[in-house]
Amino acid sequence: MKVNINSIADLLDDKLTIKQRGLLITILLIKDIKPKFTLAKLKTLIKIKEYHQDLISLHEAKFITWSGYRSAKNAKAQELDNPKIEDVMSFMNGLLVRNFNSKSQATTKDLRVRLEDHSVEDIKKVIANRYAEWKDSEKMSKHLNPTTLFRASNFEKYLEEANRTKIGQGFVSANRMDLKGGDELLFSMNDNILDKDVYSIKTYDIDPKGNRISSGMASKVYGSTLKQMLKAENNKIQKGFVKEFLYIYKEN
Repeated sequence: MKVNINSIADLLDDKLTIKQRGLLITILLIKDIKPKFTLAKLKTLIKIKEYHQDLISLHEAKFITWSGYRSAKNAKAQELDNPKIEDVMSFMNGLLVRNFNSKSQATTKDLRVRLEDHSVEDIKKVIANRYAEWKDSEKMSKHLNPTTLFRASNFEKYLEEANRTKIGQGFVSANRMDLKGGDELLFSMNDNILDKDVYSIKTYDIDPKGNRISSGMASKVYGSTLKQMLKAENNKIQKGFVKEFLYIYKEN
């Protein structure tokens, strides 16, 4: 393995993640102390298998020349059936109405790196937040893609904003409830309804047998109000009253 940097200042390149910088510094320090140190011995010191994706990225960006690059990249390609990747890409394709290939190395390269340090939930928050912020902008909607959203230089700031503003998290909670347009909202779903999110719903009058007897009334309510409505209906059912309304989720 050869390190292809001319000075320590090269480590400030914004293409590098903090972890990749640390990896390069570790390799440089070891080789500086023992220039003839073999890769076999180096592996035992830095647990090289844990850093395969970073080493692949460093090789592709020409920061290092790594003889094990090809075999490591092939091994990573075989991990593309990771259920977390399938989960994230399915959520992304469904929300954006796109068809990004979850089996593509190029499409999921950055996502796999983000999954090393972040939960599926965090990644879905970023997707939903950027979708909510950009979907109505002709200029920004073009950036709703895996390359932009999962790039190391972008992801952390997007996640911070998603956690701070909570914008778009209703899409994540609705996905967690596995809701689709026309599904009935139930009291058991209350834990996944966000108080400050706005929900578009339809309420229908129903007869004692549960059949709809009206065309339905559409409205927008805050999650806190929706939870109160569902709680009230649940209490009526528990006390033996006929259920008056059928709540239907409808995406904004």
